[in-house]
Amino acid sequence: MTTDIPSISTFSDQGISGPFDPAQNPSKAAAFWLRRDIVRGVFEPHERLKVEHLVQFYGVGHSPIREAILLMSESGLVIHEHQKGYRVAPVSLDDYDDVRAVYQRLYKLAIEMAIDLADDAWEESVVVQLHRASKAKVAQPGGDPQSREQWQRTYWEFHGTLLAGCRSPLLMQMLGDIGFRLERYVNLFASPSESRASADEDVLGKHRAIVDALVARDKPRALALIDEYFAANEPVRNSIIEKLKLEGGKKRRRRAAD
Repeated sequence: MTTDIPSISTFSDQGISGPFDPAQNPSKAAAFWLRRDIVRGVFEPHERLKVEHLVQFYGVGHSPIREAILLMSESGLVIHEHQKGYRVAPVSLDDYDDVRAVYQRLYKLAIEMAIDLADDAWEESVVVQLHRASKAKVAQPGGDPQSREQWQRTYWEFHGTLLAGCRSPLLMQMLGDIGFRLERYVNLFASPSESRASADEDVLGKHRAIVDALVARDKPRALALIDEYFAANEPVRNSIIEKLKLEGGKKRRRRAAD
């Protein structure tokens, strides 16, 4: 492991470190930790995932670790190389563009389906989750890792509640997997200054407007507001793209030198 970012498994707040008790369900606990640690940058792109090392790192058995790695390979966060084992998925500008574009299209599809299919119970859950998000304290990049994870988790749960109205487990699985891949790019490459500026914007106000449109079942307005929400993150996207271009240039120079 080549970073000094603390593992989510070491967080003192059990509500943040994961929903699974490793003593009762070590496989799910290990899978949750590995996913969040890859997304948060604890493991670097293309870093080899050695079972023995992860057993010691997470303090669970070999079987739970192997199962966790297999689950992550299905999510796109881990890749398998023939006769070389498993590695953290690499990153690239092409992959980032693909992940971002597909996520946004699927997100809007899920919202359209939610407006068509959701009931009053979903509407109530969305309002409740918005209220919880309104109480979340913004945690800036580079600050306390536990606070940052708690803030990200709050908005992750808020968006998950919005999208759950689509009533499609398949679509929700796809959005979850692609969403985590997109979050990894933000954590690894977004400029801290741009991320802070984005966090300082009236995010809650934007979310409240989207919820109001959803509750009114105003599909055109909801989709327009979501487009605006995505567009507001353009400075963050640009900072990610610039860093990925620099990374690509470094790789090309290393290959030329070899």
